[in-house]
Amino acid sequence: MDFATIHWSATCDACGAAQHRSGTQAVVEDRLRWDEEHVCSGCGSTALVCGDTLPDRLRTRMLAEHGAARLVLSDLPARRLPILRVLRNDGGRTLPEARALLELILGGGHHGTGPEIELLARRLRAVGVAAETVRAPGTLGGS
Repeated sequence: MDFATIHWSATCDACGAAQHRSGTQAVVEDRLRWDEEHVCSGCGSTALVCGDTLPDRLRTRMLAEHGAARLVLSDLPARRLPILRVLRNDGGRTLPEARALLELILGGGHHGTGPEIELLARRLRAVGVAAETVRAPGTLGGS
């Protein structure tokens, strides 16, 4: 789940024709990146925007279309110290926030897009923690 892409249609603001849109979130060189492309079938106008933090409107569409992913730690009981270090460095969490997230992960309640969870799993594997990304129970869609 290194990347996830969604497609949808909208009306072109310039000419009113059908506009084809796509959005992608990907793990690129140990960070998350996203892009969104608009191509009009009528006037041919195109737009491409990109960034680091996935906009909520795209994240919501991505989760609806592909479903959520969750992190599974295979080495239970998990070694907490290296996990807490990764969780603190990933997003600048405080120690209490990292501990709360670890409990959420251990309880199976931490969900996100496939690329979000895969990046966290990679960072954990890099410090020797057995971690994998799996589709969250009860989610729809396919990657």
